[in-house]
Amino acid sequence: MQKKHHIFLYSLLSLCVVLGAAWAMEAERGERRADEALQASWRGTLLGALTQMQRVRLNIDKAMISADAGQSARLLSRISSDAAAVQAGLSALPLSQNAMAGAVKLCGQLSDYADSLLPRGADSLSPGDAQTLARLSDACDQLLAALQRADGQMTAGKLAFGVGAFLEDEDSVSRPLESAADIDYPTLIYDGPFSDVISEGDPRGLGGETLTREEAVRRAADFLDTDAQNAAFTQESGGSIPAYDVQVDLPDITLHLAVTRQGGDILWMFPENADFEARYGLEECKAAAQRFLAAHGYGPMELTFWQIYGGMATLSYAAVQQGVLLYPDLVKVQLRLDTLAAVGLEARHYLSSHTRRADLSPRISREEAQAAVSDRLQVTGARLCLIPLNRQEILCWQFTGDYNGQTYYVYIDAATGRQRDIQRLVTTGSGPKAE
Repeated sequence: MQKKHHIFLYSLLSLCVVLGAAWAMEAERGERRADEALQASWRGTLLGALTQMQRVRLNIDKAMISADAGQSARLLSRISSDAAAVQAGLSALPLSQNAMAGAVKLCGQLSDYADSLLPRGADSLSPGDAQTLARLSDACDQLLAALQRADGQMTAGKLAFGVGAFLEDEDSVSRPLESAADIDYPTLIYDGPFSDVISEGDPRGLGGETLTREEAVRRAADFLDTDAQNAAFTQESGGSIPAYDVQVDLPDITLHLAVTRQGGDILWMFPENADFEARYGLEECKAAAQRFLAAHGYGPMELTFWQIYGGMATLSYAAVQQGVLLYPDLVKVQLRLDTLAAVGLEARHYLSSHTRRADLSPRISREEAQAAVSDRLQVTGARLCLIPLNRQEILCWQFTGDYNGQTYYVYIDAATGRQRDIQRLVTTGSGPKAE
């Protein structure tokens, strides 16, 4: 009887072992199938990003040579949407966030930049716009090559994403996608709010004199406080503000400037590289930018937005008249963070729009305007500003407030009390941005 009992127990134990082994094998197969499905999903995301980046590169080249406004707008729109899709795809992959930050930021900036060019179209791109697109194109080439290497390694079975381990920064640069951290991503200059204003008619901020090429070269050298022999004319540029393009070679950097044919103002300026050591912070940059603007005769200006990325700081300023912020009159200054010297400038909006406004008096009070603001917005401040809207300039009360943990700007027409616009302030690692 006891022997039969032992046989029964051994049989039961054997059955449990077999069942356990079968369950473990099935669980392992299930886990393997789940991992294969996850790998397939991630590879699909990678292939999607690769395809969209190929389209981005092709459409950048097409936009650079397009002379038709409608076609240019379609190309820029595709660049913007595809770049945003690549950004979303890269963000969805289990990769080192530190190593991929530059690539993700590049795609976001490219999407925003293409959007900012849409109102003008590629047929009126300034040389500065074209140069920026070319720099973005070079960075896209490098990112595209990294995507292609990663796809090739996955096809050959030499690369597989791993949950957890792939999120670690250690050894991330040895992997094909995350080695994209070595790419020299360009830094762009943004306008801040109302950057899509289109100036019509003759530019209002230009002087009356007409310059020759030689005078433009001297004007560029004087602007940078250097000898004229360090500056050379390169080409003429057309568009709404015709200009002479000048290259200036300084001891440790080469700058490119456009000097307006009428008035001899600096339309734009940008450096050939942005490889600077970050020694100074935002407050020092604010002070340096204000000194630069005052020294070059810009008058009262107020900081609206800023961005710090890599070795550069970009600060966007709007002119001020009688305490009213003039958003159409935007100037962007770019500083190197090792010396605080100004190496970038974008003054197209300012030169197109700047003039003394005849009447900046509101017809309704702040209290009357605030009555048109939703009670759900917790208002923290208000001021008068001039905004570009529907090819007009509208005097508004700008109300700053908080809603659901976010900062918003609400613009109420200072003549009618009608709500004209709403902007949300988005804070990123490099600075604030309105959308």
